[in-house]
Amino acid sequence: MTPQEFTAFRKRLGWSLVTLSRQIGITPSRLADYETGHTRGKTRKAVTIPKVVELACHWLEHEHRPLSPVEKAARWRQFLADLPRIEHVIDDSREALYGPPRGT
Repeated sequence: MTPQEFTAFRKRLGWSLVTLSRQIGITPSRLADYETGHTRGKTRKAVTIPKVVELACHWLEHEHRPLSPVEKAARWRQFLADLPRIEHVIDDSREALYGPPRGT
């Protein structure tokens, strides 16, 4: 994965460096290094994006991408539709809970 591909991936998700760092557990400054292709400071060193980060990005984009509000609502509707239907009514009257009154 190149720095340009990494930046394009983050922008496709619409995430900031902080948001992406929370998702994959790497500091935002390290992610910024990946986007520029080198470290910051007096002596800049080339930085390659580790394969594990590339795989995490792939997983986030294709398997675990955040859902839009419309997709979330559709999933909730489907979840509720799949719940079993209760066909009986619970009798929570005093007699049903404790039995008939004594002495009657």
